[in-house]
Amino acid sequence: MGKGRFIVNPFEDLVMTPDDRSQLQGLAHSLIMSNLDHYNRFISSGKGQVDSHRWKQIKAREQLLVFAERSGFKPTTGELSGSGLPMILCVGSMMGKLEDLMYGVMSEDLETMRFKASYVNDVSGAAALGSIVEPTSNYPFQTLMIKWMEIDIPLASMNFVKNRDYVYLEGTGMIKAANGDRLGYHLLHSVDFPETPKLPNRIRGNISMMAFWRQAKSNTIEMYATGIFDPCGDVARVLAVPRMADMFLASVKYPHCGQMRKLSFMLDKAYADSRQHGGAKDELCVSRFAAVSTEGDIL
Repeated sequence: MGKGRFIVNPFEDLVMTPDDRSQLQGLAHSLIMSNLDHYNRFISSGKGQVDSHRWKQIKAREQLLVFAERSGFKPTTGELSGSGLPMILCVGSMMGKLEDLMYGVMSEDLETMRFKASYVNDVSGAAALGSIVEPTSNYPFQTLMIKWMEIDIPLASMNFVKNRDYVYLEGTGMIKAANGDRLGYHLLHSVDFPETPKLPNRIRGNISMMAFWRQAKSNTIEMYATGIFDPCGDVARVLAVPRMADMFLASVKYPHCGQMRKLSFMLDKAYADSRQHGGAKDELCVSRFAAVSTEGDIL
C-alpha cells in the first residue's frame, strides 16, 4: 500500500460546532459502554468461550481467531446482534505489552496514520478529517477523531465490484472492566456529514467495530472484538467479510508498531537534543527541533 493513498482530505473541510463535538463525544461514550457490557457478559457468563452454535471460524493468525455469525442465528434478548447484517467476532491472544499496542493502534493525525500503515497495512487509503479529543499527559492514549478510509475489495481492479469506503468516528483510550481489569479500547463507528458526500468509483459502507485488549500475562495480551458492517451489496458482502477479518487480525502488529513509534520519537528527540546542545550554528533549525521535542514529551 503506497503512502500516496493517505491524503490530507478527499472532502471539503469538516466544520464541527461545539454542539457537534459534544454529541459525538456522547455517541462514542454510549457505544463504548454498551460494548463494554457485552465484553463483561462474555467474560463472566460465557467464561470467555465462543459459542460454536452461533459462530463459525473463518480466519486465524497466531493465537487470534476470527468468527462469522452463522446465517439464521437468532440471538437472545440482550445479546449483541447485527440485525441481519454481517457480524464478526475476534478473540484470542498475542505477544506484547498493552501500552505498546495502544501506542501502535492510535493515529491522531495524517503523519501517524502513514506511520501506522507502514507497519500494519490494514486499510488501502485513509485521511484524518477532524479531531475532537487529543491525547494529554494524563490520558496519553485517549483520542476521538473523524476519519475516512477505503478498503480494497477483491475483483475491484477488474471492475466486477467497487471498493468500499467509510466515514467514521474513531476513539481510543483506557477503561476498566467490571472485574477491575484495565482495558485498552478501539472504536470505529460510521457517521455522516454534509461535507462528506459519496465519492466517485466507490460505494459508501457502514461499519461499527469495537476492540478491547487486556494484559493477561507479562508479555501476553488478550483480545475481544466485535464488528457489524454493511458493505452495501450481496456480492460485496461475501468479499468484504475476509477483509474485515483481516482488520482485526492486524492487531498482532500493533505492539511492534507502537515500539517502532516510540523508537522513532526517541531518535528524533536525541537528534533534537544533540542539535540544541551541539552549538547554535543554525538557531532557526535548533529552535524548530526543540519545539518538536517539547510536543513529543506530552505523549
